[in-house]
Amino acid sequence: MERVRVAVHAKDSVTRWGIAGYLRLRPEVQVLPEYSLSNAQVVLVAAEGAGLTAELRTVAQRTSACVVLITDDLRAHDLPRAIDHRVVAILPRRDLTCEGLASTVLAAFEGRAELPAMSGLAERELDMLRLFAEGWTTAEVAKKLSYSERTVKSMVQHVLTRFRLRNRTHAVAFAIRSGAI
Repeated sequence: MERVRVAVHAKDSVTRWGIAGYLRLRPEVQVLPEYSLSNAQVVLVAAEGAGLTAELRTVAQRTSACVVLITDDLRAHDLPRAIDHRVVAILPRRDLTCEGLASTVLAAFEGRAELPAMSGLAERELDMLRLFAEGWTTAEVAKKLSYSERTVKSMVQHVLTRFRLRNRTHAVAFAIRSGAI
């Protein structure tokens, strides 16, 4: 059985050593030192607060591995940046269990990890993004949902602003990757 190579990245040594210590007990996991991030298949990042995005950026620059983020401080509008930095799963720190951690690492390695659904999107916004994902034009979406084209464009702009996305394509990709549609 192939062991999953895992690296742990955390600012504080207590968190880093605690997570690594538990994972070392698992026969299916090989814990690598943090300086070996480039050799990891999965990287666990424990981060909070304003430095969260910077920590993810740092890890993304050092490895191409998928990332499991452990945090209680991720807001919905930060999710696109997290995804851009290869985050494939998010574990709330306050609810973290040893078994949950191990199963998420294995799921991430196998490509089965799931991100939380995008919160804060109204059902009508999800309907709109689903139609755009199917290739519908703004005019077709407006007609199907019984809105004016101006209303559809306004809804798109609101989603882009709220989640700090670049364009309609980015909004659709984000919704798909986050499991909302």
